[in-house]
Amino acid sequence: MREERDDDIEGKMELGHEADLRYRSVFFITITIGVLYLGIILLKTL
Repeated sequence: MREERDDDIEGKMELGHEADLRYRSVFFITITIGVLYLGIILLKTL
C-alpha cells in the first residue's frame, strides 16, 4: 500500500543551525583524557 502525497513539499527539508565550537573542544579534551587514562591503566598492567 502506497499513499500519494498531494502537498507542495518536494524532497527533504533540512533544518540549519549554527555550529558551537565549544562543544567540539570539550569533546576532544574528553576523548584525550579518556585515552590517557586507558594508556596509564595499560602501562600499569604490563
